Amino acid sequence: MTLVVTADDLGLSPGVTKGILESHRRGIVRSTSLIVTADSSAESAAQARMEPELEVGLHIDLVGGWPVSDPAAVRSLVDDEGRFLGLTELTRRLFTGRVRAREVAFEIRAQAALARSWGILPLAWDSHRHVHLMPPVARVVGRIAREEGVRWIRRARPPRAWTGPKQAALRVATFVSALAFRGIPGNRWYVDITSERRRLDAAGVALLATHGGVGEIGAHPGYIDDALRAADTLVDERVTDLAILTDPLLRTAFGTEAVRWRVL
Repeated sequence: MTLVVTADDLGLSPGVTKGILESHRRGIVRSTSLIVTADSSAESAAQARMEPELEVGLHIDLVGGWPVSDPAAVRSLVDDEGRFLGLTELTRRLFTGRVRAREVAFEIRAQAALARSWGILPLAWDSHRHVHLMPPVARVVGRIAREEGVRWIRRARPPRAWTGPKQAALRVATFVSALAFRGIPGNRWYVDITSERRRLDAAGVALLATHGGVGEIGAHPGYIDDALRAADTLVDERVTDLAILTDPLLRTAFGTEAVRWRVL
């Protein structure tokens, strides 16, 4: 039984970071992904560096806040105010050829460099809203990841053939983007416990370990604060994730050996 348990959105808000660190200290999280585009990102990186057993990767953001780069340098990724486009508009632009690959590359390199400047060496990559799996973005991410020496990229193939429209879309995106990530290790299957319907409890999460191969369980633990409400639509679910990830049942079920880092 080999599992990776990753808490996404480190740095999105102070409350989210607090919840992620708690899910590591008291729960089963061993990996997290840093979003560098939020106001609290730098402080969150500093806090995470104090946890030697917590692996910190990069949570690429092309749809959340403001770019790290000068907005004038990434015009095809931003709106008139210089803020990242929402997921729907970014998707529309990507599949109508109105996003410039060089601008995607410029911003991703800038985000990775900013994480490194804060003392984080991000060797595992995933992304906000799974945009790294969209084929036009995946081609760029795969190329830069090889240049940067990245040793893990998240795939999002669910372990079951059908669990809902979102999971089906992620299965297709993972299949289509496979060539772009060839040669870069990643997980065989993926379950985001935040978006599973019906909601998994701790026992349901424990049963995920019965699936074969290296699986990644993604989650979004956190405490609710004003910064989170302003930044994201995923709010109340984070407290539930925190409760699940710190449930003593899971620590007992998985022990100390089953859950590993993404990058060994």
